[in-house]
Amino acid sequence: MTTFRTVAEIVIGVLYAIGAGRQALYVVRHSHEFYSDMADRAWISPAKSFINRVLLPNSVLITVLVAVFQAAVAIAILTRGPWAGPALVAGGVFSIVGALTGSSAETVGFGILAAIHFWLAFSL
Repeated sequence: MTTFRTVAEIVIGVLYAIGAGRQALYVVRHSHEFYSDMADRAWISPAKSFINRVLLPNSVLITVLVAVFQAAVAIAILTRGPWAGPALVAGGVFSIVGALTGSSAETVGFGILAAIHFWLAFSL
């Protein structure tokens, strides 16, 4: 395993751990505002509608589920066991959702992040 790959996996795993902590400690208390801002930033019309109709009314539950998901992905990647590959694929799909529901700049960033996830997952 190359040093670059190891560092990339560690960085992604730590990002998920930080994301899970942020979701649990901050976003869950401000979930309505978080998803309202997300809807305002989204540049794809169906994404705005999805956020307003699905995520916003269920913001606390969605936030808790995202925190649990991010924690599980972080653990799977950082322990580098047999679940690392599937966790990277799940993270790639999560990044695609972020790309589709974000601003135009977030779409680019999440798209690049998804590509990195899939590259890591399928080059095991």
